[in-house]
Amino acid sequence: MPGIKADQQSKWCNQTHDKLVTLKFLMMQKTNLPKVFVIGHHKIATRSIHQLFKVDGYKSIHWKGGRIAETMLKNMRMSQPLLKGIESASVYSDMEYLHDDGEFFYGHRLFPILDLQYPGSIFIFNTRNLDSWIKSQLAHKSKKSGLYVRRIRKGLKTIYPGRKIKNRDVIKMWRRTWQQHEDEVNRYFSGKSNLLRVNIESVESKKQLISSLRTFGYQLTSDDLPYVGATPKKRKISSRHGKSAD
Repeated sequence: MPGIKADQQSKWCNQTHDKLVTLKFLMMQKTNLPKVFVIGHHKIATRSIHQLFKVDGYKSIHWKGGRIAETMLKNMRMSQPLLKGIESASVYSDMEYLHDDGEFFYGHRLFPILDLQYPGSIFIFNTRNLDSWIKSQLAHKSKKSGLYVRRIRKGLKTIYPGRKIKNRDVIKMWRRTWQQHEDEVNRYFSGKSNLLRVNIESVESKKQLISSLRTFGYQLTSDDLPYVGATPKKRKISSRHGKSAD
């Protein structure tokens, strides 16, 4: 009957309207959330943290072939906000680049500027055992560019021309950089409330990170970091010990 059909159409329209309003509300919630910057070194579950947000619909960008760091460096040189051109994302991780010629830049070291330019942001300081991180760095390679450490050696040769650079020199630099970065993070965020620490080798630490992120408004469905970026054999071993991917 015409009246019943009209009622059904009206009911359908109301339901559709309610769904659109709810969707708009959820989208507004996501866009109004504080930005998140992962400021630990790469190979410390940066992809896992990226995936944690991505699976729940948050716009997260990770490395992008070094484009995040390149954009930050370019903007800094031009006295522009560091994220100009990529500011639409909520979460940023693995902010470094390493070119085939050895040029490298660590964007995550610019966390004080990010904190100044994007007030209210959250910073995640992801850590792990230093020696295991160095082993991971030494084993890291890509099909296109080869061993990561080899490209770092190239970069150091341009800084110290005429000097023979070996792996032990790179390891020495990594240890010094690790400690320097940790000291700077501790000093800068002393007395501040927008730094979240996570030891990726601790199940409880990862749970605490996610719990803390929820208090900032991020509606995360997982209670652990997703495991990405390793072979199935490594995944089985790490899952038994409560570890996350590199």
